[in-house]
Amino acid sequence: MTTDVPPQPDKVDVAILIVDDDPRNLFAVRETLEDMNAQLVLARSGEEALKHLLRQDFALILLDVHMPGMDGYETAELIRLREKSRHIPIIFLTAINKDETHIFRGYASGAVDYMFKPVDPHILKCKVSVFVDLYRKTEAVKREVEAKQRLLDENERVRREMRQAEQALRRSEERQALILGQLPIVLYTADLTSGIPFRYLSDTAQSVLGCPPARFIDDPGYWEAGLHPDDRNRVLRQLESIHDTGLTTVEYRWRCPDGSERHLLDQAVVVRDEEGRPAELFGTIMDVTETRQAQRQLAHAQKMEMVGQLTGGIAHDFNNMLMVVIGSLERLVPSLAGDPKSARRAEMALQAALRCSDMTRRLLTFARRQQLHPEPVDLGALVAGMGELMERTLGGGVGIAIEAPAADAEPLWTASVDRSQAESALLNLVINARDAMPGGGTLRIRTENARFEEMQSAHGMSIPAGDYILLSVSDSGCGMPPDVLERAFEPFFTTKEAGKGTGLGLAMIHGFVKQSGGLIGVDSSPGSGTTFRLYLPRATVDAAHGTASDDDGAEEAFAGHGETVLVVDDDADVRAVALQAVAALGYRVLEADGAEAALTLLDRQPVDLLFTDIVMPGGLNGRELAREGLRRYPSLRVLFASGYANGTSAPEQEAGAAMPADDGTDPGAVLGAALCRAETLAKPYRDGDLARALRRALDLQSPLAPAEAVRG
Repeated sequence: MTTDVPPQPDKVDVAILIVDDDPRNLFAVRETLEDMNAQLVLARSGEEALKHLLRQDFALILLDVHMPGMDGYETAELIRLREKSRHIPIIFLTAINKDETHIFRGYASGAVDYMFKPVDPHILKCKVSVFVDLYRKTEAVKREVEAKQRLLDENERVRREMRQAEQALRRSEERQALILGQLPIVLYTADLTSGIPFRYLSDTAQSVLGCPPARFIDDPGYWEAGLHPDDRNRVLRQLESIHDTGLTTVEYRWRCPDGSERHLLDQAVVVRDEEGRPAELFGTIMDVTETRQAQRQLAHAQKMEMVGQLTGGIAHDFNNMLMVVIGSLERLVPSLAGDPKSARRAEMALQAALRCSDMTRRLLTFARRQQLHPEPVDLGALVAGMGELMERTLGGGVGIAIEAPAADAEPLWTASVDRSQAESALLNLVINARDAMPGGGTLRIRTENARFEEMQSAHGMSIPAGDYILLSVSDSGCGMPPDVLERAFEPFFTTKEAGKGTGLGLAMIHGFVKQSGGLIGVDSSPGSGTTFRLYLPRATVDAAHGTASDDDGAEEAFAGHGETVLVVDDDADVRAVALQAVAALGYRVLEADGAEAALTLLDRQPVDLLFTDIVMPGGLNGRELAREGLRRYPSLRVLFASGYANGTSAPEQEAGAAMPADDGTDPGAVLGAALCRAETLAKPYRDGDLARALRRALDLQSPLAPAEAVRG
């Protein structure tokens, strides 16, 4: 049986393996080495010794040579073969094998010493003590080396982490510097003394303030001198108050060295020292010029929308009243053929009402609520055709030059615009140019193709990439300063003397171009003249080939052939005038004061044409009524009447837009296409306009077929 000495706390660091098959020898060796401050592990065979070597390390092995089974030589050879145990010193103990052959074999097996039994206890202790001390010193050196290595590893880890932290900090600083360099923000510190002179400004001062930071630091009064005169006193007073408040936010205008003006938002806070006393200012200066411009544009757009809604509403009601006046006068004039004096008065009243109608059209154009009739128009031919009229308008002091595209250039594309509105816009620009050149000058009108590769925006308009036709009007007049140019398209704004301008000309052009899906550009400066550039959408065809227009001066009415016309209008007076006019043209007439009554009549009896107002309060509007009527009766024709274009959410054909597909597969698309093809008669209209519109609606509109395509 193997007996192990229980290890003590101070003996755990050194272990000695004693291998002998004789328990008496094990006991004797243990007693001899008991005071060695080492753990003594006993084994009675080579196999048992090898098991102990698998579990722990030893400072020394005392190995008996002659043992049954595996002897000491074989055990030593196996110990030396194992990597983990080959370094352990082995001392052979033997009482039999004492000749040189056995001693040589022992050393050959890896022993460091060969002792004969009975062993002298003193010699054994001395030899064991040497190996124990050597082991302890070796282990101490190992621990020291390991400790040093751990320190080196820790030091390397710390250095590596420091390098990584420094690199991360440097990258962060570079990112921050890059971000700050791209932002319209200047960081600064300044003294709290009078005038608040700068101590430091970031490099972004060049891009935000227009000059390098050193300019402000070298000249303490430079910043104050650049403040807008109207803002200077307010800004200085507010900055002085920072001594009491500890922080401030002030917005002001700054004049850059190049003459440009920027809106700046200055936010500063007082930084205190360790004792709590004010030490310096830390602040930021942000360029908010684009933000303020966007806010002004938004306010302008909202104002235009509000004025437009008001104007459109007034014009709508006024057109209804004019409809009654003009219609009644047209009924009255023929009946006064025997009274020339009364007939002349009635004709004068009729002409005055027609002039009022033209005024409402101009108001609706300004408000972008005029019903446009886009058609393919050759702008080059339009300009050339107005040449004589423009020469008479300009007078003798202004020369006119009409520039066509170069001979080797691509032929001018066709524009999709309302011809009459385009002519009116060009004439307005010509009149403005004449007024800008009171001492004479030169007017240049140019047309050419323009292609945009990306979306363009200007003056509250945005157009997608695509093809456009440019109509440019340039004068050599007085030009406009920036504050006037900024308000050029504002309604009722004019620099002309009282009585010489309404301030609606450019506003109407703006409304026409925007409603047409185009864009306006303006270049102007005092003393250098002005150039207006109108970009109008290209038509889907390459030449103007619209339906031949009727003779505008024709007075004859195209008589009806007894077709049934249902007149729908919520205004009783307007409806009465329309009923008289339609009946006088030879049609059978029905009337309804709203969509519900109209649908009831459609269900009761056949109707050839639905003649309906678009804007009707309550229930369905005119377009929704027409859609429902077509859904029920696909053969129905439709003619709209309207005082202005807006007022209904139903889809309608926009300028330059493609017609919806009408392939009979989608009932909604079929109805939409039919509504887009429907005629629209602008109020107030005359009998001749009504007669032509009725005939076109009845003769040119094709019914929806088959009916099942829309009934679904």
